[in-house]
Amino acid sequence: MLDKRCEELLRIVNKECQEGSYKVLEVDDLIRLMPKKFKVDYETIAQLMSYLKAGEYVSVKYFDKEVFCVSPLPRGRRIFEVEIEEKKNKKKSKIKGLLLLTLYLLLIFGVCLGASYISRII
Repeated sequence: MLDKRCEELLRIVNKECQEGSYKVLEVDDLIRLMPKKFKVDYETIAQLMSYLKAGEYVSVKYFDKEVFCVSPLPRGRRIFEVEIEEKKNKKKSKIKGLLLLTLYLLLIFGVCLGASYISRII
């Protein structure tokens, strides 16, 4: 399980390396793209990248104080694909729930109308 900082860094790597190939990312850009609330510096980025590499979320070809050459691995991309699928499923189930509620209310309205009509006939 990734913490929020690792997850955000992985999200940035996935966004920057959309084709899945290696890309050179500048440390300053990574720091700038990370949310300010995490207060990251080079050391933090290096630790997070090391953790992502150890967990086989990214592959790091080389790095120094200024750049990281990284590529997301299938495990790192899959996390966000699953997240997107879960959002789609939640949206679908929400729509189904609203449709069922609407049908239920229409049914009750129809029953009331029918009862009103029958009471007028009798």
